Amino acid sequence: MNPKLVIRDTKKYGKGVFANKDIKKNETLCVFGGHIKGIKEESKLPSKIRDEGVQISENFSLGVINEAELEDASYFNHSCDPNAGFKGQILLVAMRKVGKGEQVTFDYAMALSKVKGIKFYKIKCFCNAKRCRKFITDNDWKNPILRKKYNGFFQWYLQDKIINSKK
Repeated sequence: MNPKLVIRDTKKYGKGVFANKDIKKNETLCVFGGHIKGIKEESKLPSKIRDEGVQISENFSLGVINEAELEDASYFNHSCDPNAGFKGQILLVAMRKVGKGEQVTFDYAMALSKVKGIKFYKIKCFCNAKRCRKFITDNDWKNPILRKKYNGFFQWYLQDKIINSKK
């Protein structure tokens, strides 16, 4: 994780990642790591870590397989108005300048996609952004407004699906 970032309590949602120094647009924030897990395998993990991973393709995610492996990258929270996005599969980068003290977030729509045979993913959103969607689902990446807003910051497999759907 970028040394300009720290983990601290959000006072609302548990732990989060915050900038302890100003961060420039496009600066690398984190390199995700962990175990490659099948989405079906991940869906059977204990609830505390089930949603911790980052979906990196149609059928795989990257992350921990037990609670002892939780690391700093596990504490990036969702926002419907994020300041971070993906570059490829494992890099999280700043989408804009991030000020000292600001929480670093990404929109889970940038990585989530519906997987055949897995229950539809839908959770209530508490980000309180001006344009909060109120719910996060595994189909949000299909939203034309989000496609435009996050163009170039989706997980590569979603960015590829978006590009190919335009052809």
